Amino acid sequence: MAVLSRIRFIEDYFVRLAWVIENVVAAETEFPRASYPNTIIWIVLDGARTIEVDGARHHVQAGDVVVIPPQTPRIVLPNNLADGSFHYYTIGCDLKVGSLHFVEQYKLPLITRIEEDRAAFQDIAALTAKLLAQAREVIRALHAVDQPQLIIGKVNTNETVALLAVNATFNVWIVRFLHMMLGHMADKPQEIDPRISRLCAYMQANLDRRLTMSDLAQYVYVSESHLRLLFRKTMGISPSDYLCQLRLQRVKELLANTASPLKEIAERSGFQTLNHFSRMFKKYESMSPTEYRKRYYGIVQG
Repeated sequence: MAVLSRIRFIEDYFVRLAWVIENVVAAETEFPRASYPNTIIWIVLDGARTIEVDGARHHVQAGDVVVIPPQTPRIVLPNNLADGSFHYYTIGCDLKVGSLHFVEQYKLPLITRIEEDRAAFQDIAALTAKLLAQAREVIRALHAVDQPQLIIGKVNTNETVALLAVNATFNVWIVRFLHMMLGHMADKPQEIDPRISRLCAYMQANLDRRLTMSDLAQYVYVSESHLRLLFRKTMGISPSDYLCQLRLQRVKELLANTASPLKEIAERSGFQTLNHFSRMFKKYESMSPTEYRKRYYGIVQG
């Protein structure tokens, strides 16, 4: 007998594929600053490039794995023409334990050079190609090829089975990927005070509500001052800053993946007024919500 439902981690673990793309980028091509609400994983097949992640520059080359946490700004800088093209797969996904991102809990490095186990790297590259082909087939079946802004609300039985098959392949992909990364990540997740973990999940589930510091403190039965101290010690930022990050993450998901009007997006994300929403978004993203939507609605730049 094997009763997996008794393992709490199974309930809390959440994985979802947002996109899989194969990129072959010319040397002179530059991707401007972007930050996505998803975890971004690159499997670098050929070439080399300089990227800027959260303000710091890094050299990336064939055989590297790049893991960019959600909400982290990145720029892909141009190369000299003699350097040739840059070939890589990019996976956009949600990978969480409860409301906390797996990447940050297990301290996955930004760049990992897979030198010792080339067979594992080749295996994950081949599985990514399979995942891409499978996802493309579903897109073709849904008549959504070359229509990145098309929102599909309904699927039939066969299409449902095909989408579940893609999800199953992605779960296999994640297992292989994490197995390859075992030697480069923490043995155990970062210790999170259970009150803070519960509070993070509560915030995520109630983003459309006006949550005050008093509300948050009452939810975990501590004083406001103790909550600020406890939260900063655990998460490294204040509760209000974390809540703002969650709101902005939802905003970016809605801007990029729906045609909802800005007023509705602001309300669903917990901003009290459209003006406050626009001001806060521009403060953190250095562009307006409208500009963000024009750049990313239905489009991903790796």
